[in-house]
Amino acid sequence: MPDGPHTAPAATPPLCEEEIARFVVERFLPGVDTGDLDPEYDLLATAVIDSLGVLHIVGWLSKQYGIVLPDRELASRNFRSVRTILATAERAAAVGAQP
Repeated sequence: MPDGPHTAPAATPPLCEEEIARFVVERFLPGVDTGDLDPEYDLLATAVIDSLGVLHIVGWLSKQYGIVLPDRELASRNFRSVRTILATAERAAAVGAQP
């Protein structure tokens, strides 16, 4: 019998535009309200993120959701907006889930 009470691991939030937007705002746009970030806003053209920012997002997706992006998905076009980040992560998750 364990010494203490069993605690369930914290649930991972579902991967969605809102969670990605929350991360982008917290990490790259402090002071901006998450709800004000248009999911199509071009994060690269406006210099909100750069190649190092892309790596931060890749690391967050891996740590938070267990999503490992294949090298071919690391193109900047896949990180242009919250919506494209979501689509990239969903593609990688779908490939990772296949037997």
